[in-house]
Amino acid sequence: MTPQIEMYLVIVLLSYITTSVLSSDPSEVFITVDEKYFKTNSVINIKSGQTLSIDCASSVIGSDSVNYKWYLSKRPYTQQVNQREEASSSKVFTVSANSTHTGYYMCLIRSEEGYAVFTPVLHVVVEYFDIETVSAKTTIEPNEKVAVLKCSQINANPAPIVTWKKDGVDVRNINLDSNVMHVTGKVVDKQYNIEENDLVILNYQDNYAGTYTCDVEATGSFFKGRTATAKSYSVKTAASFSLMNDNSSQILFIDNGGKPKVGDAITLRCGACGYPTPSYEWYDTADKKLQTSDVYEVLETSMIVKSIKATDDTAEYKCAALTANSKSVQSIRLTLSDTVPKFNKTIENSQYNIPGATVILDFGLEVRGEIHIMWNGQGLDKFILNDDSTAMANRGVLDHVNDNNVLTISNIQKNASGVFQCIVYNEAGMVSAYKTVIIRESQPAQVAHTTVSTTDITVKGNDIHSVRGANFTMQCTGSGNPTPSDISIDVPDSTSAIASSLVKVNKEGKYIGNLLIDKVTEQYAGVYKCCTHNFIKGMKETACVNISLAVEEKVSVTQHSEDTDYTLVIGTQVYGTTGYPLSASCKATGLPRPTISIKRNNDCGTVSTITKSNDIEIIQVDYANDTVCNTDSFQCCGNNTIQGTLYTDCYDWITISFVDQEKPNDVKIENTGNLASDDSSLVSLMETLMLNCSAKSFPESEFTWEYRNSESTSNTFQKLESVSFQTSVTKSKGFTYSMLSTIGTAGDLLKGTNYEFQCTAKNVFGQTSVIKSIQITSSAANQVSANVYLGVGIVLFIAALVAVFVMYIFFIISSGKKKRSDLGIMSCLVCKCCEPKQPVEYADEIYNASLYTDKSYSTAVKKVDIYPDIKHMTFDDDEFDRSNTIAFNGSSLMGVSEFDDRMFTLNTAVFKDPDIA
Repeated sequence: MTPQIEMYLVIVLLSYITTSVLSSDPSEVFITVDEKYFKTNSVINIKSGQTLSIDCASSVIGSDSVNYKWYLSKRPYTQQVNQREEASSSKVFTVSANSTHTGYYMCLIRSEEGYAVFTPVLHVVVEYFDIETVSAKTTIEPNEKVAVLKCSQINANPAPIVTWKKDGVDVRNINLDSNVMHVTGKVVDKQYNIEENDLVILNYQDNYAGTYTCDVEATGSFFKGRTATAKSYSVKTAASFSLMNDNSSQILFIDNGGKPKVGDAITLRCGACGYPTPSYEWYDTADKKLQTSDVYEVLETSMIVKSIKATDDTAEYKCAALTANSKSVQSIRLTLSDTVPKFNKTIENSQYNIPGATVILDFGLEVRGEIHIMWNGQGLDKFILNDDSTAMANRGVLDHVNDNNVLTISNIQKNASGVFQCIVYNEAGMVSAYKTVIIRESQPAQVAHTTVSTTDITVKGNDIHSVRGANFTMQCTGSGNPTPSDISIDVPDSTSAIASSLVKVNKEGKYIGNLLIDKVTEQYAGVYKCCTHNFIKGMKETACVNISLAVEEKVSVTQHSEDTDYTLVIGTQVYGTTGYPLSASCKATGLPRPTISIKRNNDCGTVSTITKSNDIEIIQVDYANDTVCNTDSFQCCGNNTIQGTLYTDCYDWITISFVDQEKPNDVKIENTGNLASDDSSLVSLMETLMLNCSAKSFPESEFTWEYRNSESTSNTFQKLESVSFQTSVTKSKGFTYSMLSTIGTAGDLLKGTNYEFQCTAKNVFGQTSVIKSIQITSSAANQVSANVYLGVGIVLFIAALVAVFVMYIFFIISSGKKKRSDLGIMSCLVCKCCEPKQPVEYADEIYNASLYTDKSYSTAVKKVDIYPDIKHMTFDDDEFDRSNTIAFNGSSLMGVSEFDDRMFTLNTAVFKDPDIA
């Protein structure tokens, strides 16, 4: 896998470094190929024979001379000098590509002053495919345990896939007792000269004869799926009369399946020879014999681990090949795929120290798989090799520990100042990091106040001016060589709680202390002391600075009068009670504490100034009663000075007046629910109960709510539960309002039907109570209104019918028609006006008649009047305690009451007259 990473170079240059280094940041270090820029590790595929020009480019300036060296290696960043070839010493390197030019190219840029850095790596892949078929013949003898068929020399790049076939069929698809095997993985046998991609034919059988071919297939950027036969074998088998039977077994090769990722399935293989043909057993890491399960699938010469876990890295399984008297065992260790190396420590770009010190460069490392680590740096003529210790030409002594990726330079000198580069790579990828090392003469610790001004704070030297409520960071910075090892900020005693919010940062050769201050109050004002130190030749060098914090706030003036039993404050109006004293005041707030003044219309009352704290001053006017001063008005102003600037603020004029006292009166409760427009006592169980109690009084009233269930045997009122009801109070001059509402619907809290709510208004002069009856109903507001509208509509409709009927009768009578036949369809309604007939009464002959409406009740029928076409029934109406008459048309048993619109149904009746029955 080709490594990919972007390399960022950072050089921190200081004017006081005595050793010359490059005077600019070589942030543009790259390779160009045919005018294409490569600033990161890259891959180029070219055909064999193609010419390639590679340019080692950089933006390095400020140096008299810059030298270039091109390196080619067969492995990325190879650390072995004898594996790395110096390909060119010119800036532009021309490659006439052939098979030997495939590899990793990188350019070392070195200044005359000694600075050196590598460009990104260019992986040049030269593609070619040159396969020539070779034929051979071989005979397998019965006493031959192993026959080895080798593929011819394969000359192709990228590396092709090898497939062995017998008589044109992939050997993996032929049942040859698992004894014809394509060798992959690791060869453990040394006797038969077996190599990877060989075909081994084990444990003689006469059906092994045939034609075997080694086919190769390669795919590159310039050719797709090119296939060729590298070698062809004609295999014969001798007679089988001299078969061996020595009961031996020998494992020839094992295959761990490559490097899987977590979650992959992987197949482990094991190939053995022996007489008779060996059987196979597989064992796990605890030497437990494996069987096919949810985790494993055991298949004689192979075993499948169905899902690889992270903990399986380096897990070891065992393959055993057995005959009657022999057992050969080999361990197969899993190796999970490499992860890209990753530095896991955050370190600053620069490190400062003094000559003779020990410098430790440690980036930390997080990786899985075999890695290669190299260092490149100031004064190094070559890579620092793994576990190598080298003198740096009077610049210091190097010691590189490969296990933890730490580079230690002891007795470092000033001329070793420069940039050090760490390169870590494996098959998955590569990372690199840079560290600038600055070696200079010792310098005692120094500390400076470095807080920065914001919109809420102003910094002047070592003084901080902060507004009240601001959030800011007080900062001081320690410096010196070596870098200070600690920093502290001592806080005033009143603010000891914020000392724990100190955050320390070691950055770029400085030690920074950040004190986080949240919501500044006047208690935070005071002197803060910041100290740091370092050690020079064993002596502790300490430096301190005092930082002064002043908390400031522009003056603001507000109303400060308060409600009492005899005083009501509404906005700028202060109402007192006739005959009682009254006090009105305003408050000035600010830091430094403001001064306050007053303007007045009258001189009545007594003025006093009250200092409450270091940020509040109050001015108050006291009136003995209304006879001293019935009305008055005044205005308060305050001012303070902040950093030489005067700030002023004034409140609106405050008006004083007196009002006659009275106990609460005109107390009433109003239902503000949806059904109140139809009936002020109705509340739907699906709506929120809302009652408003108002009272006229001065001073204003306080309210108490109580309620009771009218249907309960207990007649006492009970207080409202705060979890079920909520109240709000509104006050105005002479009036107070209290709104009561349920939390949720009325049906959720009130299970009964009829309730009484009592509101009590109270002030210092007395109290008054009022009661409101409430009925909880299942009707909704729109249903009640609909019933009302329907009733009105029916009445109007009946009135219209009656009017038409009267006009019709008047017309008949005035026209002289007296006979029933003259009246047409209306004859049955006006029969008494034309040919009257006396009704027959059956009052004593009708029994047990029952009539039903929307409410079921029984009644006794008094009499029935019978006419030819109409039946009338008169009965006692228990609901309204009156007689009622209902007409039944024809033989129908339903009719409409004469008194209202209720429908009546004749349920059971016994009539002696058959016409009625």
